[in-house]
Amino acid sequence: MVGTTLREIRHEIERLASDDGDYYVVCARSGERPVPVAGQRFATRTAAADAARATEQYRAALRRYDPQLPYYDPIVRQEQPLHVGDGPDDPDGGTDPVPQQPVDHGGEADDPLISFCHDVSGAVFEALSGSEHDEAETAIMETYLAAAEATTDRNTLCLVLLEAMAAELEAHLTVDERTRLLRDAAANLPSVAAAADPVEASLTYLDSLSLVRAYDVVREPRPEIDAWSVSLRGYAIDCDGRRFPTLPIGIDILRRTSEATAALGVTDVTALGEGDWELVVTSDVEAAGGLVCLTEDEP
Repeated sequence: MVGTTLREIRHEIERLASDDGDYYVVCARSGERPVPVAGQRFATRTAAADAARATEQYRAALRRYDPQLPYYDPIVRQEQPLHVGDGPDDPDGGTDPVPQQPVDHGGEADDPLISFCHDVSGAVFEALSGSEHDEAETAIMETYLAAAEATTDRNTLCLVLLEAMAAELEAHLTVDERTRLLRDAAANLPSVAAAADPVEASLTYLDSLSLVRAYDVVREPRPEIDAWSVSLRGYAIDCDGRRFPTLPIGIDILRRTSEATAALGVTDVTALGEGDWELVVTSDVEAAGGLVCLTEDEP
């Protein structure tokens, strides 16, 4: 299965990584640090070059799930370049492309929203591949490929993929299964610092990507739980009027929480029309769920 390869490649990159290495991998064209090597550092140029090749393998495998996945041309960079002769592992210093001549796949660097959407979908596919939810994985692919035949705009297509994921995960997995899967997927995304207020931090980030046009959030004091009343304007993912795909919001909030097992859920969703929504994010364990998809009439 492709997914097994994804997990094995990620583990190989983690094996190569070092906490205090001077080398890292970026895209030669955009300067981005692509998944799954984002945030990783390497002690030697050789290890970084191996990780760059593994990154190409990972993204080639993932592209079988998501044909629109952006191309990157990984190169090795050194934070503090060594001078010639300073070490046997770096005889030339500077920056080496991997492969030696990066291939130009055309186009400018991806819009940050597109990159985020593909990173989220890739993280979910990798998490699915390590689970026993083959039926959900197949259903997502069938729904997405059918939509792809009718969608020519690349920006729209990456949003369609997230909507398809949310709908099929809701249909095929229980609440507990969805929560576990989303936690695994959040761990596959590039790491970010834990936020004192993960909901505010996440919405600020998603607003900067234009996943939402505007938002308001109020943290409400409630006995023994945290709760946030959220108002979203111009949510970019198309909805059917009552079903709200919370997947990209849920996964981004989870990766910003200080505790990996913290209870989080979305409740009290209200559709206002034209991509506008109101909802409540809560840490109430009895309300856990709703981080993938929610319908307006759910409690």
